Amino acid sequence: MMSLFFFLGLRALHVFLAATWIGSTIFISTLLTPAVDASGPSGGQVMMNINRRGITAYMSVLGATTIVTGLYLLWHFAGSFGSITESHAGIAFGIGGTSGILAGVIGGAVVGRSAAKVASLMREAAGVPDGPAKAQLIGQTEPLHRRMKIGSRAVIALQLVALVLMAVGHYV
Repeated sequence: MMSLFFFLGLRALHVFLAATWIGSTIFISTLLTPAVDASGPSGGQVMMNINRRGITAYMSVLGATTIVTGLYLLWHFAGSFGSITESHAGIAFGIGGTSGILAGVIGGAVVGRSAAKVASLMREAAGVPDGPAKAQLIGQTEPLHRRMKIGSRAVIALQLVALVLMAVGHYV
C-alpha cells in the first residue's frame, strides 16, 4: 500500500504541476504571444531567444508530468481504471483526466509542432537577406500562427474543464 506521505506529496506535486501548466499556457497565449506579435520583427527575435531557452521543452515536461502523476493518482483513487465509472467522483475525475490528456495531446501535436515549425522558418529567414525570399519564408508562418492560436484556445478550454472537475470531484 502506498504510504500516506508519498500519496499526499504526489498529489501536492500534481496540483503544483497542473497549476503551473495551466498558468503558463494562459500567460503564453493571452499575454506573451500577442505582445510578441505586436512587436513586429523584434518580436520574432524575442521568440527565437525564448525558444533557445527551452520553452517548448518546459511546456512538454509540465504537460507530461502533470498527466503521468494524474494517471497514477486516478489509478490509485479508483483501485483500477475499470472501476472509474462506479462513482460520481470517479466519473468526474475520469472526464477531467481525459480532458487533461486531450489538452496535452493537442498542446504537443498541434501547438508544439506548429511552434517548432515557426521557429525553424524564422531561423531560416534570419539568414536570408531582405527581399521576396525572406518574405515568402515569413509568410509561411501565418497559417501556423493561426493553428497555434486555435490549438491554444482548445488546450486552455480542456485544461479548465480538467481543473474544475478535479476541484469538485470529491464533492459530487
